[in-house]
Amino acid sequence: MENIVKEVTINAPVSKVWKAISEKEQVNKWFMPSEDYKPEIGTTFHMTGSKDGVEYPHTCTITEIIPEKRLSYTWSMSAIDGETLVTYELQPEGSSTKLTLTHSDWDKVKFISDEISVADYHNGWNHFTSKIKEYVESN
Repeated sequence: MENIVKEVTINAPVSKVWKAISEKEQVNKWFMPSEDYKPEIGTTFHMTGSKDGVEYPHTCTITEIIPEKRLSYTWSMSAIDGETLVTYELQPEGSSTKLTLTHSDWDKVKFISDEISVADYHNGWNHFTSKIKEYVESN
């Protein structure tokens, strides 16, 4: 299965976009809220997403941090057996920032619920990349 890759240009400097993906208070404003998110390698944090009124707990562990460049974490949830990887990459483009989100390692997981599919992840990341752009540009 191919990686999910979403790119969005945000009209803000890299430092501002980095804070939006690395500071818990900001992440909670545009993404699924997490009480235990901490941008430190090895930190495990939890979030809950929902679809059609059904909640899906997520467990993630931060695997890589290169400040203002790259943040990666594992991604597992109740509807899949196994772990995938989410990576945010930031690249300056003049006074703006290109954010590339890659959700990879789909070949390492199996869906255990017919209620969730890769299409849901495409839709979800389209939603959240729009939300982070809107959040950063309006704050």
